[in-house]
Amino acid sequence: MKKILLAAVLGSLTYGAVAAPLTTELEGKQLHGIMQNDYEPVAFVDDKGDNSGYFYDIVAAAAQKLGAKLEVKNGTFDTFIPGLQSQRYDLALGTDATVARQQVVDIVPLIDAGYSFITRSDGPVTLSSELSSLCGHSVAALAGQSTIEVLNQQVAACEQQGKPALKVAIFPSRSAAWLAVKSGQAELTPVYTGESGWIVKKDPSWRVTGPVFNSGQSGFSVNKAQGNAAAWAEAINALIADGSYLKILQKYGVQSVALKTVVINPAR
Repeated sequence: MKKILLAAVLGSLTYGAVAAPLTTELEGKQLHGIMQNDYEPVAFVDDKGDNSGYFYDIVAAAAQKLGAKLEVKNGTFDTFIPGLQSQRYDLALGTDATVARQQVVDIVPLIDAGYSFITRSDGPVTLSSELSSLCGHSVAALAGQSTIEVLNQQVAACEQQGKPALKVAIFPSRSAAWLAVKSGQAELTPVYTGESGWIVKKDPSWRVTGPVFNSGQSGFSVNKAQGNAAAWAEAINALIADGSYLKILQKYGVQSVALKTVVINPAR
């Protein structure tokens, strides 16, 4: 994947004038990030080979506010937290805020959203608004995603209630999970409510179905020991205040997931 270096001057071309950089310990630093780049419209590579998506754009704009340079490479979700703990990366884009994760990394939220499911539009699966309707079906889940805990709980619930089994298979990337559904290996795969509309509009062969679950805030994670979360939160709150944050979400048609303010480690 093409490496992208972002200096503080760049974002003004897209989202309007950028205020003077905030005075923080990150000013002038070269920062290294990781994201899974097949997660359109959250984080992906565009037709020109450049990093894109609303998570990426917000973090890039925040780096400008901080006066820092940012390089973001591709990786998989299950490598995010280990990469932060080893200080290979300074931040990982695409981390749901959970109490367990907040014990090992600091999470800076970017949106408030939940999960639902997509299935093939020509397929027979239609779920109700209850997770119990998953019993008897198969789900392709993404490794490291917070949905797995809920899905495993529902696997146990289906068994305890004597209902047909829920089968959950784990895949290393979203594209692999989607292919499993497209090819008939699985019937459903979880998606953000902040992306489902974009997905079905771009590809009508998908259809959204089922309950909204696991609602909460999601954003990016940083190493606790480095102590940079407060600076990032300050930068994103500055983007909220000057309107840049909302403009980025509007660009991707996901303004419904906007936060009014960013508070570090929001899960309770």
